[in-house]
Amino acid sequence: MGLDTVDFFHILARDPTSNSYKTGVNVTTGHNQLIATRQELYQNLNKTRELGSLLDKSELQLQTIGERLPHLKKAMAPLLVQAESVKSVSEWIEESMGPAKNLIKKFDEAHLLEKTLIREPREDLEVYLSTVVKLADLLDYLKLNSGVAIKLLKEAMEVLLQEKSVDKYRVRKVNQSLMTLIHHQSVQEKLVTEFKFLVVEHTLPLTLPDHVEKTTDRGRTSPGASALSDEKVQDVILLPAWVLERLHAIIETLQHTGGCEGCLGAFGEIRSNRAFVSLQGLKLNYLKNLSPEAIDRIDWEALQIMIGLWCQHIEVAVKVLYASERQLARQVLGHLDQDLWTECFVKVASTGMVQFLQFGEGIARSHRAPEKLFKLLDMFETLDQCVPTVNTVFEGDSGLELRARTRELQKLVVSGACQTFWEFKQRVAEQNEGALVQDGSVTRLSSYVVNYLKYLVSEFYSPIMDKVLKIDQNWRGQEQSEEQGLAYGVLLFMQALELQVERRSREFSDPALRHIFMMNNLWYMRTRARRCELGPLLGETWLTEQRQKVQQHALAYEHEVWGHVLRHLNQEGMMGPAGGRGSARELVRQRLSRFTAALEESCARQAHWIVAEDDLREGTKRAVLDAVVPAYRTFIEFYGHVLDPQGAGPKSYLKYLPEDVEKMLKALLMGSKTDLPNNGNSGNHSGPPSRRAPTAR
Repeated sequence: MGLDTVDFFHILARDPTSNSYKTGVNVTTGHNQLIATRQELYQNLNKTRELGSLLDKSELQLQTIGERLPHLKKAMAPLLVQAESVKSVSEWIEESMGPAKNLIKKFDEAHLLEKTLIREPREDLEVYLSTVVKLADLLDYLKLNSGVAIKLLKEAMEVLLQEKSVDKYRVRKVNQSLMTLIHHQSVQEKLVTEFKFLVVEHTLPLTLPDHVEKTTDRGRTSPGASALSDEKVQDVILLPAWVLERLHAIIETLQHTGGCEGCLGAFGEIRSNRAFVSLQGLKLNYLKNLSPEAIDRIDWEALQIMIGLWCQHIEVAVKVLYASERQLARQVLGHLDQDLWTECFVKVASTGMVQFLQFGEGIARSHRAPEKLFKLLDMFETLDQCVPTVNTVFEGDSGLELRARTRELQKLVVSGACQTFWEFKQRVAEQNEGALVQDGSVTRLSSYVVNYLKYLVSEFYSPIMDKVLKIDQNWRGQEQSEEQGLAYGVLLFMQALELQVERRSREFSDPALRHIFMMNNLWYMRTRARRCELGPLLGETWLTEQRQKVQQHALAYEHEVWGHVLRHLNQEGMMGPAGGRGSARELVRQRLSRFTAALEESCARQAHWIVAEDDLREGTKRAVLDAVVPAYRTFIEFYGHVLDPQGAGPKSYLKYLPEDVEKMLKALLMGSKTDLPNNGNSGNHSGPPSRRAPTAR
C-alpha cells in the first residue's frame, strides 16, 4: 500500500459514487470493508457539521434565554413560596388528621347504636341507658383523646381558611371530621335534658310555714299562724322511688362521659329558682332595707315588725327550706363526690341566705337605742336556735363562708346588745329630762327604767340577756365571777338610777319636798322590784337597804315639816295650875294660835305634794297623825279649862278641833289642794314630834 496518509484521507474524502472512483485502483475484499467504514465516517461527519450548525443556533438561543432568565426567576418566586407553603401545610394537616382518623374509626363502631340514641330517653329509659353503657368504653377513649384531636382540627381549619392555595374540598373534609368529633356531645345533652325534665316535673317549690313552732319552754307561737315543729322539718321534699332510680341511672352513666357538670348545673339552676319562689311566699320585701343608714330611717314601729318577721323567716329558711333542699340534693346527687353535691346545694341556698344575713348585719350595726335591745335579744335567740342547724346544713368546705358569716352576725348581735345595755345605764346616770314637777312624784325616767328592767328580767328575756352578757365577757377574755351576768348588770342599773334620782332631788328648794321626792322614787323602785323577777336578782339585802332609806327620808320629812308645828304644843315654860290665871290664859292662847298658823302653813305648803303609792302614803300620814293629833288633843285637855272657865266646850276657843286636824292631815299628799275646815273659832295646840316611820309592806 504505497499511499501516504494524506492521500489516503483525500481518497476517503471523495464521493464513492463518482466515475473516477469506479475506474480507480482495483480493490480487494478488505478494501470493500474500508470503503464501508469510509461511508459511515462520512455520514457521521455530515451529522457533526449539522450538529455544529445547531449548536451555533442554540448558543444564540441560550444567550437570549440567559438574558431573560432573571426576569423569569423574579416572576416565579411567589409561586415557589406558595408551593413550599402548600407542602408544609399538607404535611402539618396530615399530622393533625392522624388522631382524628383514629377517633372517627371509633365513631364508626358506635354508629350502629345511633338509632337507639336518637330516640327520647323517656320512651324506654332502660334500653336507652343500656345502649349508652355500651358506648361507655368508646366514650372513655373519646374522652381521653377527643380534646386533643378537636383542638388540632380547629387549628387546622383556621390555617386552611387562611391559606388561599388550599381547595375547598380539602377544607370541607377537615370540617366534616371536626363536626363528627363534636357530635358525640348531643348524647350527653339529651341525658342532661331528661335529667332536667325529671327534676322540674317532680320537685315543686315548697309552701313554707309562717314560722317554726318552738319546742323550748321559752318558745312563743302566734295563734292561728301556720307553723312547723322542729321534729317535722325533715322529709319535706320526697321524690318517688322510680324517679330517683332514673336520676341516679343518668348520673352514673354521665360519670363515664364527663357530663356530670351538666346535671349539677341543671339541678342548681332549677332548685335555685324553686327556692326563690318558696321565699317569695313569705313576702320578704323588707329585706331590701339592708344598710344601717337605710334601717335608721325606718319608723321604729315598722322596724319592730320587720325584725320580728326576720326572726321567724330566717328560722323557717334554715330549718325548713334549706334543710329540705340539702336533703333533696343528697337524694339526687349523693352518688357523686360529697364536695360536688354540697357545693351545688350551697349555690342554691347562698342568694337567699346572704340576704337574711345582710339584713341582720344592718340591724346590728344601726343606731343603738334602749328599746332596740329587746329586738337584738330576739335576734340572738333566733340565731342561737339556728346556728346548730346552719352548721349541719352548710357543713363542709363549700358552706364555710355561710357558717362563718352566721357566727359573725351572732357576734355582732351580742356586741350590739351589750353595748346598748351598758350605754343605757350610763345615760340613766347622766339623764336630765327637764324641769321636775313640783309635787315630788316619781320621775318618768324612774318609771321607764324600772319597767324596762322588769321586761328585761321577764321569764323570756332574762336567760337570754344573762347568756348574752356572759358570752360577751367571755369573748373579751374576762374571768368568770359572781359579778357577771344579768343580776350584776341590773344592780348597777338600779344604783345608777338611784344616783340620778338623788342628783335631781337637789333641784328642789324645799328640803321637805326633797325628802318626799326621794321617798316616792326609792319606794317605787323597791316595790316594783319586789313584785317581779327583779327582786330575786337584786336580793334581800338591796330590798332591805331601800326600805331603810325610805324610812330615813320619811323621818326627815316629819322632822322638817311637823317638828316646826309640834314645837308650839311644847309644855316647856307653861305655868302650872296654881299660877296666875291671866298670864296662863294668854300663854295658852298664844301657843294654840301659833300652832294653828303653823298647821295651816304646813298644809298649804304641801297642798300639791303627792305620794302615789297607797301603802307609802298611808304609812306616812299615819305617822304624822300619830304624832300631831294626840299631842294636840293632850294639850287641849290639859290647858283647855284655862280658856273655858264656864265650861262652854272646845268649840268656843278652838279654830280646829282634833277631829278637824285629823281630817286635814288625812287629806294631805293626795296631789290636790287641801280644804281647811273652819268653824269660826281660833285656837292652838302642841306636842312632841313623832319618830315613827311608815311601815314597809
